[in-house]
Amino acid sequence: MDFKSLKKILSEAKSFSVFGHINPDGDSIGALLSTRIIAMSLGAKDIKLYSRDGVPDNFMFLPGAELIEKKAADGAPPADVAILVDCGGPKRIGDELLPLLKSSPFVVVIDHHVTNGGFGNLNIIDSNAASTCEILAKFIEAENIGMPLELAQCLYTGIMYDTGRFLHSNTTPEVFRICADLVARGANPHEIAVNVFNRRRFERLKLLGYSLVNMKTAEDNAVSWSVADRKTYEELGAEDEDSDGIVETLGAYKGCEAHISFSESKDGRARVSMRSSGRIDVGAICAKFGGGGHKFAAGIRMDGPLSLVEQKVVAEVCAAARALKNTEGRDD
Repeated sequence: MDFKSLKKILSEAKSFSVFGHINPDGDSIGALLSTRIIAMSLGAKDIKLYSRDGVPDNFMFLPGAELIEKKAADGAPPADVAILVDCGGPKRIGDELLPLLKSSPFVVVIDHHVTNGGFGNLNIIDSNAASTCEILAKFIEAENIGMPLELAQCLYTGIMYDTGRFLHSNTTPEVFRICADLVARGANPHEIAVNVFNRRRFERLKLLGYSLVNMKTAEDNAVSWSVADRKTYEELGAEDEDSDGIVETLGAYKGCEAHISFSESKDGRARVSMRSSGRIDVGAICAKFGGGGHKFAAGIRMDGPLSLVEQKVVAEVCAAARALKNTEGRDD
């Protein structure tokens, strides 16, 4: 990764627009805020942060979260440099922000998604990294950039979140080494975990309850999924951000190979969040429908009736589960 070029750009450009992805998670918000702190430490003064869907309540404790904007002010001039963090493609920032992105003459991409082929003028991509915040932590270490407490908090949040509280298979020795250093520099694991996972909106618990009560299974319980349409969200008082983490709970039982959460966003598009227990490549399945992500954690946003999307996606996942079972049953 060309860290020296990244440091040069952050040190010399006069203005920046930094974008996270739609339906932001801990890594997206953590990387947005970390990028701002790093750029400021290198002398930058004009830095705007954008997240089309704002900041979920459980990440508002992070320093600088109140600075993240949903859209640019009318007549806002283009930034010298646009930086996309944790975005597998430009459309991940949301159609509403694309004009602002396209107005910048230079684009930097910092990401860890395996589906990201590199669409910027400078691409800092490491698909082996557990999170974008891990890449930023490595950048700071490689280029001898200072690590204030606020930066350690933001980076730790992103890494902890994208490793599923260090439960996912992307939790490597390097992840623990980096996080140990962040804690030594002031990141508070207890405070961060409590804020992220135990201080969510009450409506999120109602949505989780609905999803579990209405969970469906197939292939001898190897595949599980739940569907919540827009009407259900409105009845529960839930927001799009409240679906965060529900898909993980749908697979928290012995024998589950793949688990899926289906929902409907405010714009009417279907949202699909998919996870694997480690043997089914859900990233490849999502790619068939125009989605992407990682091998064992991926998603889709697509048009069409939610019921039809459910039917098509579940069929693909069940086919993969059957193929896995058949492979295990072969007498080699």
